[in-house]
Amino acid sequence: MNSFNLSEKSKNYYEENDIYEIFSIAEDYPNKIYKCLLPKIKNKVVLDLGCGTGKFMKKFYKEAVKYYGLDLSNEQLKIAKNKVKSNNVQFICCSAENIPLPENSIDVIISTWVLGTILEVDRRNKVLEEMKRVLKVDGSIYLVENDIGGEFEEIRNRYPDIKKTKDYNDWIEEHNFICENKFKTYFKFENDNQAKEIFSNIWGENIGKKITSKIIEQNVVIYKYKNEIID
Repeated sequence: MNSFNLSEKSKNYYEENDIYEIFSIAEDYPNKIYKCLLPKIKNKVVLDLGCGTGKFMKKFYKEAVKYYGLDLSNEQLKIAKNKVKSNNVQFICCSAENIPLPENSIDVIISTWVLGTILEVDRRNKVLEEMKRVLKVDGSIYLVENDIGGEFEEIRNRYPDIKKTKDYNDWIEEHNFICENKFKTYFKFENDNQAKEIFSNIWGENIGKKITSKIIEQNVVIYKYKNEIID
């Protein structure tokens, strides 16, 4: 699929575009992530790193001066292109290890549940270096990630065993990100069966069997990195 060593579960998620689209639409009910990020991107040059099928791009691009949607999946970008047609939007299909943008060119980078899919820490570090390279002086990066606890983590066997989530979030904080916000949001599928089907396809039948409702609670944390001005 790509140059990253993704887990098999992540591959299922990213390669099956229909699954990805349904899952992406269902997450963030009632638009808490959107409301939190919207003021950050207004009148800015924005890079949506790992934009997928364009869920946030569709909501944000009109507020930005320029909006870059970067993803490794050409198939997902095709879906995004059908959603968004605007002169201020540019689609980039490439690895985030080598972002084809100049240094000091982006005001705000948003990335939702992307870096955690990269299992090789060296490559994850490389992506972060690239993000910082293209970021303008006084620019900001916002990472949307899972927080410890909550129904979503329990279903995926990440709670009460919190090691995977904690280790990853610790890695983020070690790279000078601070917690900007924490809150509960929800997945809202069309019905219980759709929720079970999507979770089974991504994480396996044993996980899908745990689904008892079309609405699933999720704890979210938004991390911020602020580029410092050095005199």
